[in-house]
This record gives sequence, structure tokens and C-alpha cells, in this order.
Amino acid sequence: MIETEDLSYKVGVWKVTTYKGARGTTYRVRWKVDTEEFKEPFKKRAQADAFRSQLVQAQSRGEAFSLSRGLPVSMLREERPETSWYDFAVSYVDHKWPDISAKHRGNIAFALMMATTALFTTDRGMPEAELLRAALRRWAFSKTYRASDRPREIEEALRWASRHTRSVGELSDPKVANAAVRAVTRDLEGNKLVVGSQRRNHGILRAAFAHAVSEGLLEQNPIGDLEVTSSRSVHQVDRRCVVNPEQARNLLAKVREYGYEETERRQGMKSGPRLIAFFGAMYYAALRPEEAVNLRKHNLSLPAPRLDSAGDPVYDWGEIYVEEVTPDARPEFTDNGTSRDTRRGPKQRAEGEMRPVPCSPELTQLFWEHLEQFGTDPEGRLFTGVRGGPLATITYRRAWTWAREQALSDVETRAPLARRPYDLRHTCVSTWLNAGVSETLVAQWAGHSVSVLKKIYAKCLVGEEDRAKRQIEEAMRRL
Repeated sequence: MIETEDLSYKVGVWKVTTYKGARGTTYRVRWKVDTEEFKEPFKKRAQADAFRSQLVQAQSRGEAFSLSRGLPVSMLREERPETSWYDFAVSYVDHKWPDISAKHRGNIAFALMMATTALFTTDRGMPEAELLRAALRRWAFSKTYRASDRPREIEEALRWASRHTRSVGELSDPKVANAAVRAVTRDLEGNKLVVGSQRRNHGILRAAFAHAVSEGLLEQNPIGDLEVTSSRSVHQVDRRCVVNPEQARNLLAKVREYGYEETERRQGMKSGPRLIAFFGAMYYAALRPEEAVNLRKHNLSLPAPRLDSAGDPVYDWGEIYVEEVTPDARPEFTDNGTSRDTRRGPKQRAEGEMRPVPCSPELTQLFWEHLEQFGTDPEGRLFTGVRGGPLATITYRRAWTWAREQALSDVETRAPLARRPYDLRHTCVSTWLNAGVSETLVAQWAGHSVSVLKKIYAKCLVGEEDRAKRQIEEAMRRL
């Protein structure tokens, strides 16, 4: 195996020099890899010319050279049987698996599955296409599921795939490599994916090819940068998805009612009241769903309610410390086979670093009410299912869909308005920005960089167009 750190593409080859010494004449080939100089003596000029020609040809092909040995990868590669693309892809998954998130594992599995469908040597005896894709993505390219018992049809599909893929070495043919690139950047109908998906899948395939180079299976990476017609990769928030305060209150009120009909049959199993503070954390504090799901009691700094002159409780500002998140993921790409990835730090934060977020009085009240009514689980987790355990994504999605249908009009339901729970986060960030909070502070609270924040929420700054129109009118009057 050749380590990537030992490779360089900065190579210079000098002309053959002649050295006449007491023991005879020798011909030297001198070359440089990065800053390291190398030389090789030969007794015959033809031998020196042939060796130099090998170096120059490798340099012309853009081949990597070893910093420690000075030779191009093709001259260092050991004689070995050709490795099939299928075997390489499986080994690449295992190579990447320990150091990446479940979501990224899923992205790699998808890209490798699509590339593999373009690298079969025949379609004779091929299993049904949908079954074959599922077998590759969910079993071959999942370290978790691959080790478990597999249905017979999956086993047969993978056996066929392992026997009928091209060798990795064939990717040096531009036609073969381009077929793989085309497969990962288009959907099953042959239409181009959106730019962000193209870039993600192309990047995964290019990284896999680079690993093949470092393993000595390819002399050079057969694909370069992705050429796209648009540079836009950050999706702006559609202003139509943002709810106003009245709509938000109505939605939360309907969430509270969710599950009451079922409760009449099974007392104590209603899920709606358990979700008010969960959705409130997104609406009032801009938490992502995977951040809200993992909130623990120790992540909250909540001032105790005080009584006003009438004896009613008054709630003040508190603070939330976003410490760890458990993103939703497909179980075949998690280490434990559940639908939640392992706990990790929040976005835009180093390991062990927390993100402070202000907790408004309204949210402080929701948290206190939730703690008084439901408490926490043994791990200190605030939000759980009605039978315990982490809150399932399907549970809160169903509650939100039901509440949205109940709280909004038919016209609003058909519109993008609050279509996803995540839109509550967009509403919160938009509210902060339109309230005049500095972009730097909003970005810090939301867990974004300032530049990304501006791009995502460019369409949600209410009043900016009206101000611009007034400025134009004033300028016209002065002319």
C-alpha cells in the first residue's frame, strides 16, 4: 500500500549525463520529486535512455511519484491479480466507515451503488434492477447489515454483482470512468441531479478513485473537477414556508391535542402534549430536529418562575447549551442498527464545544411545564416516545402533519407554509434577523457561518424590498 502522504505530482527529469571514471563510463539519470533529488546509474546509454523515458512518460500522464522512493506509482506497484470494482467498493466502505457519520455513509453507499450499475460486464442473468440496487446499497455497502443474515434473493444478487463487475484497472479507460461519473450525477431516468447532489456524488466517486491510486490499483485518478452549468449549491429558504406568530401558536395548540382520540382507548398514551416543547425549541430557539431530540436537562439553564402581583407565574430568559446531536439516519448505516446516529457535536463546532442559544420566556415556560409533567428519562433526555426510548422521527412527523391539517386552511395546507417541522427553525432565524439582531450573533445562535446565513435567508428579510423602492422614489424626486 502506498500512503497518500508519500505521493507528489511535482516532478522534474533532467537529461542523461555521462560520467567517465577510473572504472569506466556510467550514464546517470537524475530527477527530482518535490524537493527530493534522485539518481540512477547505468552502464549502457540505451538503458539510461529507456529508464528516463519511463519517468518522462509517467510525468506526462500526470502520474503520482513516491517521495521516499522517487519512482512513479506504476513502477512501484506489485504484481497482483486484478481487483474487481465490487471488491474494491466494499473495501472502500470499510476503510471510510469508522471516521464518518451515518448520513455520509449513506451518501457513499448511494454513490457507489449508482457507479456499480454502470460497471457491469454483462446483463446476462442480471437480477431485477430494483432488487440489485437495494442489495448493493443496503447490504454490500453497509458494514452493519453486511455482517448479518441476508435473505436468499439478496445473497444471490450480490453473488451475481461480485462476479460481473469490471476490474478497477479498467477505469483508466476514459469511457469506463465517464460512464461511472454519468451514473452518479444522474437519476434513474438519465436526468441530471440538482447541482448539490451532483457535486456530492462526484466528490465521493473521485475520493474513491484517489484511494484506488494510493492502493496501487490505478496509476492516476481518471476523473477531474466536475463541470456544472450553475455554481449555486446553497438552497435559499422560501419565504412562503415561514409562519407568522398567530399561525405558530395555532400549530402548537393543535399539536397539544394530537393523540386524544387514541387516548380515549388507551389512557396515558397520548403523544401530543409531549411534543409541545420539542416543536417550541425549533420555533423559539432555532434548534434543528436532531438537536432538539437529544436535549438533556443539564443542557438547560432555566430561571425559576416568579410570581407577579396577582400570583401568576412569570417566566424569564434562560439559555440552552447545544452539546450533542443524534441525527436521523437509516439503520443500515448506523453502528447499532437503530434510526439514530451516534451522538456527536453540533455543526460548526469542534468536538466537546457547546453552542449557546437564548431561551425566550415563552420557551422557558414550555420547558418548565414539560419537566413538571413528564420529567426526563434515566439519561436525562427531555423528549422520548410514549413507551420510552428516544423520540422517533416518524412520531413527531405524524403529529406535525396532523396539526398542520387541523390548524391551517385548505389553501395554506396546499402551500409550502410550515410543511416540515424544520420550517419552524427557519421561522425563528428569520424572526431574529428581521428584529435587527446582528448577523454575527444570529449565525452564532443558529450554528451557521455568517456567509452561509446570508445566502440561506436572503429571501426572508422582510421590508428590504420596500425600503429599496422608497429609496428609488426619493432619488427620482430629486432629479
